[in-house]
Amino acid sequence: MAIAIQNNGGKYVPQAGFHFTKLGDYDYMSEIFPTSASMTNSSQQNWAHFDNQLTLAIQYNLQPMVTLAYTPSWLQPQNQNPKQTNPCLTYNPPITPANVKPMYLVNGQDSGPQTWGKLAALIVAHVDQKFSQAHALYEIWNQPDGNQFLCMPKGDTNADADRVTAYKVIYAAAAPLMRQQANKDGVQIKIGGPALVYALQKHLQMWLPALLNDPSIYPYVDFISYHRYLYGTTFNGGSSSLVTNMQDPLLGVKAEYEQVAKAVRAGKQPNAASTPIYVDEYNMNPCIPNVCRNDPTYSPLDQGLFVVDYLNAVIDTNSPYGAAGAVPAGLAYYTWFTPQGNLCMFGVIDANMDCGKQGSTLQPYPQYYAYELLGGSNYLNIVNGGHVANVASSNLSGVYVAGFYTQSRDSLVIVNTTSTGYTTLNILAQHPGKVTVSQANVYTVNVNLNNPASSITTQQVNLVQGTNGYTMIVHLPAKTMIGISFAAQ
Repeated sequence: MAIAIQNNGGKYVPQAGFHFTKLGDYDYMSEIFPTSASMTNSSQQNWAHFDNQLTLAIQYNLQPMVTLAYTPSWLQPQNQNPKQTNPCLTYNPPITPANVKPMYLVNGQDSGPQTWGKLAALIVAHVDQKFSQAHALYEIWNQPDGNQFLCMPKGDTNADADRVTAYKVIYAAAAPLMRQQANKDGVQIKIGGPALVYALQKHLQMWLPALLNDPSIYPYVDFISYHRYLYGTTFNGGSSSLVTNMQDPLLGVKAEYEQVAKAVRAGKQPNAASTPIYVDEYNMNPCIPNVCRNDPTYSPLDQGLFVVDYLNAVIDTNSPYGAAGAVPAGLAYYTWFTPQGNLCMFGVIDANMDCGKQGSTLQPYPQYYAYELLGGSNYLNIVNGGHVANVASSNLSGVYVAGFYTQSRDSLVIVNTTSTGYTTLNILAQHPGKVTVSQANVYTVNVNLNNPASSITTQQVNLVQGTNGYTMIVHLPAKTMIGISFAAQ
């Protein structure tokens, strides 16, 4: 996040209506507390990088989610003498080595997770003192259900159960200490997790009920988080395409969110019926063409489909899991600038579209314009509160639609994933409220890398009142995302 904002990306953040960011692409624990002595000796602590990111988040009016994960080297389990570098150890639960003075005793035994929890509480204290206006969210760990946690392969039933147990120990140790520190400081904080990488079906049911029904954990769960990465050998067309996988009725984006929402609402945590759910990492894996993540045509469509699916999950009464009832509390595209893996919202515009190098002057990448259309105050302004429309549907295969309304306008998002364009597409807006204009604005995303300012174009179409509502005729090009809005009360 920091690199993207510092290197010319910051001015684009408010323009697209961004208000949420995840600060989790870094091992804060190891950097801030490089040695065991740094736990009690503040002069050995290194807050520079952490403070820089929070400063930028406040500067651009972003609510930060701080991911507290990974284990400093002095808390890692070690079987080698001398110690060796082992990436798996960073993802292992912490232990307290024999040469470190115990900070806490649990059942008479020194507890590494309690020591780790003390570090988390020190970070809370630091934020409370220097950045209380940030209203930070704290996410405990990152992808504890993934292969690297405990260095065990995913899919092994015993390994998965062991991961759940290990994560519960960490959460139960850290969350109370973090809450105690915040209460001492007179600051209210939000704590949550578990940032699952695979939040579906039996795997999901192994994790969330275990957390949300455990009395040592559920009183300290203020939000739930998970990640979603899509895959496909092509963008659209065939059973293995990205769009097909995205729309799968059991495993797709909407279905997954509905499953998570159902499990969360069944928990014992405070305010279970309204516990916020964050999708704090999402993107698509490379598809054909290989630059699919950053392709001027495909990447805006992918981002538009994510939002359409999350909106429609709210009203999906036909789902076997039930409608989600509320949109995600926050979405965090992964990432704003990570050249490794060609992952970026902001990057260098060139023939490679591979994000570029650190230190470069960054510009919005194609996917950015999907969000500017959705969140920009000059366009649909989805971040200005509002409600999901009761019904939004399309009878065209491969064309996906969602609707929402605020106090001042009605809006539609339409994503055409096909190679077929529609020059005279009929749109019917039923029960639109009191319409105060005779025309609607139609915004079309057509990314122009040579002239970025023209990447979203605006046209007006006539609204015709009829017995069933208002109709309009719009042009929906092939492989294009459009937005429609008109003033209504």
